[in-house]
Amino acid sequence: MKKLISFFLPLLLLILFLPQKSAAQIPNFSIATTYNISEKDLKNGDIISLDKEKNAMVKSSIPYDEKLYGVYVKNPKIVYHTPGGEFPVVRTGEVDVNVTTINGPVVVGDYVSSSVIPGFGQKSTQFTGFMLGIALEPFSEKDGSELIFKEKPYRQGTVRVAIGIGPASPTLIKASGGVFGTLKYITSAFLFNIATSRQAERIFRYTLAALVALLSIFFSLYFFGKNITKGLESIGRNPLAKMSIQTMILVNVMLIALVALGGIILSLIILSL
Repeated sequence: MKKLISFFLPLLLLILFLPQKSAAQIPNFSIATTYNISEKDLKNGDIISLDKEKNAMVKSSIPYDEKLYGVYVKNPKIVYHTPGGEFPVVRTGEVDVNVTTINGPVVVGDYVSSSVIPGFGQKSTQFTGFMLGIALEPFSEKDGSELIFKEKPYRQGTVRVAIGIGPASPTLIKASGGVFGTLKYITSAFLFNIATSRQAERIFRYTLAALVALLSIFFSLYFFGKNITKGLESIGRNPLAKMSIQTMILVNVMLIALVALGGIILSLIILSL
């Protein structure tokens, strides 16, 4: 018993009095998968997207890119090697991501997305589009080093990001500014749902097309149908004007058909967009 106490007591004291900094260092268990990437000048922390035209992976260069795929990590802790794959890409976990201040300084909790600067992320300020993840560290105008892009100076560096690739969620953003702020929030959320959901976009187009067709038929019958009804009544009261009344009825029938046909054609155009 005394031997056990003499063994475990020093070990317990060693754990209790470890420096706080060392105890706070949590290992990074992000899992990477190797892929072929066409870029030759990849840097650790570059954001990677899928390019349909090139049929390859490239450095992201479109803000809020819906084809975001992951982050290139040069020396990941855990890596799954695919046949022919050379470059490790992380899609989950916490990794250091290259960012700039092109869209303002980054604070903890900000969404981070792709930017126009190839491979670099930026602070997200829009509802629409896709996000790379959430910043776990700040990055200000005084951090990192200078980067000149299109003759304008910015700051560049790395930020620890919790990766969670997907569309932005407007439900996480509080509406402010009274009635107008609430209306702006609702409108932005509505546009977001249309822009990021193919199913919602399809439903919206079908609904709009059906509404256009029904309204065109309804208004053509409402406005020109009255003339037809009046013309039929007038024939009985004024037989001498039968020919002119019948011509008027025929013209209104043709107008109903034309307006309804125009609405149907417009509906088909909406569906084909």
